[in-house]
Amino acid sequence: MSESKQVIIQLDKKTINKIAAGEVVERPASVVKELIENSLDAEATEISVLIKGHGLDEIKVIDNGVGMSKEDAALAWKSHTTSKLKTVEDLDAINSLGFRGEALASIASVSTMEILTRRKDQDTGTFVRIKGGDLELFEERECSLGTNIIVKNLFFNVPARKKFLKTKTTELGHIIEIVTRQSLIRPNIHFKLLHEKSVLLNSPKSKNSLEPFISVFGVEIARQMIPIKFEKDDIVITGYTSNPDLSRSTRHYEMLYINKRYVKSSLLSEAIEEVYKTLLMKNRYPVTLLNIEIASFEIDVNIHPTKREVRFNNAKKIFEVVKEAIADSLSSSELWRKDKSLLKKASEDISMQSGLHFEPATSQLAVSDSIVEEGTKTKRVITDESTSSLDSQLEFTTDSLITSDPTSTNVTLTAKSDIVIFSETFWLKPLGQAHNLYALCQSSEGIAVVDIHAAHERIRYEQLLTMYKNSKIQIQELLQPITFQLTKDQTAFMGDYLPQLKELGIEFELFGGNTYIVRRLPVIMDLIKTDVDIQSFIDEMKEEVVKIEDVSDRIDLIIKTMACHSVVRSGDSISVRKIVAILGDLSRCKNPYTCPHGRPTIIKISKKSLEKEFGRIV
Repeated sequence: MSESKQVIIQLDKKTINKIAAGEVVERPASVVKELIENSLDAEATEISVLIKGHGLDEIKVIDNGVGMSKEDAALAWKSHTTSKLKTVEDLDAINSLGFRGEALASIASVSTMEILTRRKDQDTGTFVRIKGGDLELFEERECSLGTNIIVKNLFFNVPARKKFLKTKTTELGHIIEIVTRQSLIRPNIHFKLLHEKSVLLNSPKSKNSLEPFISVFGVEIARQMIPIKFEKDDIVITGYTSNPDLSRSTRHYEMLYINKRYVKSSLLSEAIEEVYKTLLMKNRYPVTLLNIEIASFEIDVNIHPTKREVRFNNAKKIFEVVKEAIADSLSSSELWRKDKSLLKKASEDISMQSGLHFEPATSQLAVSDSIVEEGTKTKRVITDESTSSLDSQLEFTTDSLITSDPTSTNVTLTAKSDIVIFSETFWLKPLGQAHNLYALCQSSEGIAVVDIHAAHERIRYEQLLTMYKNSKIQIQELLQPITFQLTKDQTAFMGDYLPQLKELGIEFELFGGNTYIVRRLPVIMDLIKTDVDIQSFIDEMKEEVVKIEDVSDRIDLIIKTMACHSVVRSGDSISVRKIVAILGDLSRCKNPYTCPHGRPTIIKISKKSLEKEFGRIV
């Protein structure tokens, strides 16, 4: 290379806009978000979103806001043009949702955009068409008050971007989520979302702030929500949070807003979960809709182009105020009475009544009295004739327990001698359970700790996979079907996977509105007993499956999720005899040493390592 040759160049505006679009416009849902925020900033009270081709073919957003003048319409789609800022000092007092002047320019650079708009003081409107960032048409047209924006052929000039999109149903689910989030926090605005000719969301204006929540989640969940109204040190917190009998398996149902702007904040999530820590089981989360009204100079939303991240000037203060608001609402609510034990018992009774009922299995786990020589001791060995089923096929009894002082030990010990052989050189003899999580075992090499849930999950996974490949999944008709409700984005997601779930023995039927019913399940999933169990299964599946493109990989991931929800739960106390049965089945797995997600099932500690730790050898 010649030393005098110039290698640094100034990019042209079109290229700059395409690069900027990568930050702002990740997917069709990003377009919907930006256009809705523009409508809200324009004081619209009615916003309709019409989608074609799951957002890639066409996105139309119609509002009845203040509209744009001819002069504003000529500038609005160009880079760094905004009505919200004049100087850098204005960044400290942002009350609008948009302010950078990047959104329309970014969208217009990777699509064909049409804008039709009119202000109240004008007789005619203005029509603008931009394709790939270039102005194609600018003229006067008759139109109603407000603004209509149509975005066609998204990413037509950056086809590589399409490769990073998920399935059409997944992309539509993201759009539903965007519109849903806005409707939940703005009951004074009528939101409507249509895909082709189907109405996916219709949330009319209401003076009741719970009405949008009912539109999205249904009446049953809304009945279990506790209102939040709290004010301290110029911070106003409003919204709803669930009573502790209602929880979910993911944080997806924690809907957090700052000045009605949807945000993701680990700080706020941790504050909410701190209050529920002693009220919910581990890895369970409340349903919470929380809006924090705070002075704009106390926060910074100018961290990322999506404006989802937020930074607080006084994070510790916000954390404590949110905690206090949630705790205050829970303690003052009649739904959460002081006698929590009675409430818990009532909940358990309801859960038992709505649970599944299976006929008792007849086959038994084969256990022989084969003798393994080890000095003069006799051991029982699980034989190869053992069947692969566990929980429903063996009547377990509790072995001898240490019950003297529950605070002094959390270990159950066996009085029997049970050996499970994994290979010619490796065997395990269970001693008991610690912390209701782990099986403690003597091994041929020293000692071993078995993650019971992970081990059971590996067994179920291999069983289900074999059954699926051989088309031999046993289905059980439920004596008492389970009804459950799905949100709009869950419904869109499930539409893609109902046939695959049916192949795996799980059949959901539409029962009316957003309520579904399950009438039959695989026999192996006998731990699915309530609508809460079904919701947890769907939430986990939705969280993971959307990341996968290949159909066979999706099936595999669904089977892994099924396995996870059909096994001994972490924290469940089980007998040593059941541990022996689980280890027996684990020893026959193709890969007994990891769970389906790659986590270890067995951790070995050699006798030599123990002797070193105790100073028996140097």
